[in-house]
Amino acid sequence: MQNVVAIPANPALVNSTEDFLRAVSHGGNGAEAFITMVDRLTDRMLGLFLLEPAEMAQISSGQRKVIDFAVSTASKASHMLTRQIYKKTTNAEFAPIVRNVEAMYWPAGEDNDQQAQISFPVDAAFADDFRRAAEACLAGRGQEEVVLVTRVMDQLNDAILDNIFVAQTRLVKIGFVTQKALNVGIEGSRKAVRAVNAKVLRGLSNEELKLFMRHYGQIIKQRG
Repeated sequence: MQNVVAIPANPALVNSTEDFLRAVSHGGNGAEAFITMVDRLTDRMLGLFLLEPAEMAQISSGQRKVIDFAVSTASKASHMLTRQIYKKTTNAEFAPIVRNVEAMYWPAGEDNDQQAQISFPVDAAFADDFRRAAEACLAGRGQEEVVLVTRVMDQLNDAILDNIFVAQTRLVKIGFVTQKALNVGIEGSRKAVRAVNAKVLRGLSNEELKLFMRHYGQIIKQRG
């Protein structure tokens, strides 16, 4: 069994993932299908790691506007860059990306409680730290371990950006200007999520941290 990050896939993400794999295998428009899939992934990640955490904390209207602006900016930048990077990619050039997507896509079944997921392997040290943070929160000791909780959530976000998004861009040719814009966008996303984590997690009570980890605690699973 392998420790994995397993992100629950909503119907839009499931459909777009299967549409991409089908398009490439049947000679369809793989580029458009992949762009749609990445757009759905982006929306899912922004909701999971920026909007949903903000709902768990008492934040001011000003702070909420900052988060909403960060989500809107990141979403628009991601959609624009995704199209720019992949719009001319042929189905043949998508072959290594298809292999990655097939490895990540975990269809709904008995081994994942009938919940389709996007997954990728993580090392045992991170998985152990994440489970330790989750156990502390669920035991009502979240405030004592808030530094650990914040660290593993930051590491989780970094792993998702690197394994789901950045890894695919390394498999296609990208011009210098686009690569520079991509680097700026990725680092901006890292900083935005870290800022939200720092603000939200350190302000939560033990009971709120318990609810937080009930929300995220099952994101580390084992996959055969």
